[in-house]
Amino acid sequence: MNTIGPFQIDGNLGAVAGIAEMLIQSHTKDENGNYVIHLLPAIPKAWSNGKVSGLKARGNLEVDMEWSNGTLTSVLLYSKNGGSCSVKAGDDLMKVTLKAGEKKELTLKTISN
Repeated sequence: MNTIGPFQIDGNLGAVAGIAEMLIQSHTKDENGNYVIHLLPAIPKAWSNGKVSGLKARGNLEVDMEWSNGTLTSVLLYSKNGGSCSVKAGDDLMKVTLKAGEKKELTLKTISN
C-alpha cells in the first residue's frame, strides 16, 4: 500500500474503498426513491470465484454474497432499520422489502452476472 508522506492513511483507505466499490455499489436510487444495491458491478476476471460478508450498503443494509465463475450463487441481505430497496446483478433487478432486523436470502434464479 501507500507508505510515502503524511497521506499514507488516504492511500490505504482509498484502496479498500475502491475494492468495496468493485463488489457492491449503492449510490443510485430507483423510481420510488429506494436505493439500488448493485452486486458485483466491476468484478475482475481474476476474482471469478469469491465470498464476502458484512459489506455495508446505503439504507443501513448489510450484504453477504458468494459467487462462482462470475455468477452469484448466494446473497443474504440484513436490514437494521427495515425498508425497501432494489437489488441489481447484471441486467436483472429485484425489489426487496425487509422489516427491521430481518435477514433475507434472495432467490437467485433472476440474479446473475
